[in-house]
Amino acid sequence: MEKEELSKRMFIAAILVLFAVVSFFILGRLFSNPQTYSAQIDSLDNKVVTTLRLTASATAASAGITALPDDIGTPIAQRLAEFSEYGFIIVCILYAEKYLMSMLGEAVFCVILPLTIVLYAFTLFFTTKKMPELLVKIALVSVALWIAIPFSIHVSDKIYETYTVSINQTISDAEQLTSDTSQLQAAGNDKNLLQRILTGLKTTVTGLADRGATLVNRFIESMAILVVISCIIPLLVLFFALWLIKQILGFDIPIPKPQHGRKLQNQLSESIHESD
Repeated sequence: MEKEELSKRMFIAAILVLFAVVSFFILGRLFSNPQTYSAQIDSLDNKVVTTLRLTASATAASAGITALPDDIGTPIAQRLAEFSEYGFIIVCILYAEKYLMSMLGEAVFCVILPLTIVLYAFTLFFTTKKMPELLVKIALVSVALWIAIPFSIHVSDKIYETYTVSINQTISDAEQLTSDTSQLQAAGNDKNLLQRILTGLKTTVTGLADRGATLVNRFIESMAILVVISCIIPLLVLFFALWLIKQILGFDIPIPKPQHGRKLQNQLSESIHESD
């Protein structure tokens, strides 16, 4: 290796080591701090509260609809009770996204990037072809993983803002149905008292059952929206980032298919057909 070429590579290596130091001491401290993601965390907390309210209202409506005589509301109550499972999954995913942002920031900028940059600097002095490409792949994929969550939250917020009114209306309808059906529990098997309560509510048993069936469809729609913004969009953003890296740099990065998201979507579709 010529002296001029060696000096050039040593200069490039020094620059790379400087980048590694900046990544570890400055970027690592910045992107591992939860305060950096305060806007995203507030958005996730808001979605968690909405999901918990939606789940609680579905559970309460399920308990209230069982007060309808002759078990007419039992199938509807069972369908409403199932939404608590979806709500639990969504809340877990939202909390995972909340804590992964700072954890991934620390892992990427304090460990992965400094390590890959320093190793890449060493490869400048050795005749190897595969190692530099592998190190660049690792660095780019790690950055794609880190940026996927904040960017997906920004995208999902746009969808969430569009359907916030619809979700809140679903919660309001569920609370109103729970309030109406709770009065029927006092009637027990007294048909005369039951009729007086229904007259006061200006409805019938069939009318309450129909409201419950409509509410099931509204909950399916609301839960589907939350599944999309909490599960599917982050995966799509990650896959798009990996695909973009592959197209621009020509790296062969395997992109798995989102089977779990598709399975959950199929379950929601089956619920829609069954409720119809």
